[in-house]
Amino acid sequence: MKKILSITSILMCSTHVCAIESDFQQSIHIAAENTLYSPNQNSFSASNIQIKQGTIDIQAAKAIGTMKNGQPDQLTLTGSPVRFQQKVSEEKGMVYGKANRVDYNTSATEIVLKGNASILMDGSSISGETLRYNLTIGDVEARGSSNKRVQIIIPPQRKVEMKPLKTSR
Repeated sequence: MKKILSITSILMCSTHVCAIESDFQQSIHIAAENTLYSPNQNSFSASNIQIKQGTIDIQAAKAIGTMKNGQPDQLTLTGSPVRFQQKVSEEKGMVYGKANRVDYNTSATEIVLKGNASILMDGSSISGETLRYNLTIGDVEARGSSNKRVQIIIPPQRKVEMKPLKTSR
């Protein structure tokens, strides 16, 4: 039986997290070692690929994808691992993720990390078999598997000074 855990605002601290809005107003840049583009079938494939859009950066060994209105729409990236990063905000810095496979839906502005998936941001981390990450608002939905549970590490917000108890005489 699979365990599901939904976490709002990337679980990481209870502060509001938003991606840099201009990411999705930027062009998508694709660089690859080699590629095959089929305009009649609205599809492409590539190896040793890097995809950039604003602060979003995804690197993978292989990719296949579909095009919609001349733009990349659905991308499936594989590697050992596929890596991604994105600048969330000036205050929060970067979010980093990796998995054996990443499905990127450019119109829904989300990525799904599958197989040994993990996300690290602002000192916190979450890992599981599958992570669904919303690139605009930072929500994460994590799923474990029957033999591996979701793992979450949240560092302390602030250092707490321990004081000795006062004893009464």
